[in-house]
Amino acid sequence: MSKVVPSKKNISFVILLIITAVYILFIWWHSTLTADESSVESANVLEFLINFLRSLGINAELTDHIVRKSAHFCEFALLGCLTGWTFYSNNKRIIKNLLSIGFICLSTAVVDELVQIGSMGRSAEVPDVALDFVGAVFGLLFFVIVIAIIQLFKRR
Repeated sequence: MSKVVPSKKNISFVILLIITAVYILFIWWHSTLTADESSVESANVLEFLINFLRSLGINAELTDHIVRKSAHFCEFALLGCLTGWTFYSNNKRIIKNLLSIGFICLSTAVVDELVQIGSMGRSAEVPDVALDFVGAVFGLLFFVIVIAIIQLFKRR
C-alpha cells in the first residue's frame, strides 16, 4: 500500500484556509457583542489611540465613530489579504479567482451585519456592508501589489 504524502503547497493551502475560516468566525463572533460591550471596547481603543498619538506629539481629533468605522475597514482589509493569500497558495492565480474572493468577502460582510441584528442594541447597516467590502478590496489589492513586488524582485 502506497503512502500519500501531501505536498508543501497543499499543506500551506489547508493552513491558510483554516486561518481564514477562523478569522471569519472571529469577525462574526465580534458582532455578537451587545451595544454596551461594543461601546466599551471602542472607548478602550479610542483612549489607547489618543494616548499613543499624543506620545508621538500628535494631537488628533478622534471620535468613537471614526474608531468604529476604521475597525470595520481594517478588519475586512485583513480578510481580503487572507482570502487572497489562501487562493494564491492554491493556484497562484488571483485574477482568475477574483469572483470567488469577492463573494467570500461580501458574504462575510452581509452575515456580519445580520448577526448584529440578534445582538442587543445593535442593528444591520447597509453602509457598513459597503465599507467592509471596500476594506476587503483594499486588503486584496494590497496583497496583489506585495506579490507583484516579490515576483519582480525574484525575476532580477
